[in-house]
Amino acid sequence: MTHDPSGRPAEARQLVWPAIIVASSIAVGIVTLLGASTPLRPALALWFLLLCPGMALVRLLRIAEWIMEWTLAIAVSIALETIIATVMIYDRAWSPEIGLGLLIAVSLGGAIAQLLAPRLSGRGVAAS
Repeated sequence: MTHDPSGRPAEARQLVWPAIIVASSIAVGIVTLLGASTPLRPALALWFLLLCPGMALVRLLRIAEWIMEWTLAIAVSIALETIIATVMIYDRAWSPEIGLGLLIAVSLGGAIAQLLAPRLSGRGVAAS
């Protein structure tokens, strides 16, 4: 079993971000889509929108430097949100709820991919 510099098993460290992304997705879905009124709603929405969709995808790149990973995650999140909003506007199907639902789906899909990636790379899956 390999350990990181903090002494935690590497396998446990691989589960931290997927768990954060899943928990954040569920929480923002509950408070926003179900209309729960809480003072934490703006902070939770900001956290989710700025970081979770991008981090779900950027973590798949296995970037070693945390500052680069966080910067890229924020940029990818903003880009995804812009693309989704633009497509909905051009399609005349503007819906903040659908947009948030799509971002939650991307985040959950990326979290699942993060959990599956080590298993797939261990099987020697060839890149196409």
